[in-house]
Amino acid sequence: MIFIKIIIAIAILFITSYIGIEMANSLKSREEILTDMITFLRMVQNEMMYMLNSLPVAYEMSRQRLNTQLKDVIGAISLDMSEYGIDKIDMSITNNVNSLKALNEYDKEIIISTLKNLGRSDLESQYNIIENGISIINKQIKEANEIKNKNSKVYKTIGVITGLMIVIIFI
Repeated sequence: MIFIKIIIAIAILFITSYIGIEMANSLKSREEILTDMITFLRMVQNEMMYMLNSLPVAYEMSRQRLNTQLKDVIGAISLDMSEYGIDKIDMSITNNVNSLKALNEYDKEIIISTLKNLGRSDLESQYNIIENGISIINKQIKEANEIKNKNSKVYKTIGVITGLMIVIIFI
C-alpha cells in the first residue's frame, strides 16, 4: 500500500512540475514568436525592395525562413492573398493571427494591423508601416523578456510547491 502511495506522490509531483515548466515555456514562446515576426517583416521588406516581389510572393519567400508556429500562420495568409479579395484577406489575417495562443491581445493587434496595412499603399508607405511595426514589436519583446525573466522561475517553483502540498495533504 505504501508503494502505491509513493508512486502516486511521485506522479503528482511530476505532473505539477511539468505544468509549471509548460507555463514558463509559454512565456518563452511569446518572445520567440515576436522575434520571428520581426525577422519576417525585415525579410518581406527586403523581398519587396531588392527583389521587387509582390506582397504574396514576398510573404511566401520570407515565411520559409521562420522557425515558430508563425510560419504556418503566414503560410495560410499568403495562400489566402493569392486566392481571395481584400475583405477575405482581412478576415484571414485576423483569424490566423488570433490562433497564436502564446501572444497576448496587444501583440495580436499589432501584428494584425501591420499585416492588414501592408499592400494598401505605395511601396514607400509600406516600408514605413514595416518600420513602425518593428519598433512596436521590439518594445513588446523587451516586455516579454522582462516578464519571462521574472515569472519563469516562479511558475516552475509554484508547480513543485503545489505538487508537494497535494502530496502532503493526501499523506
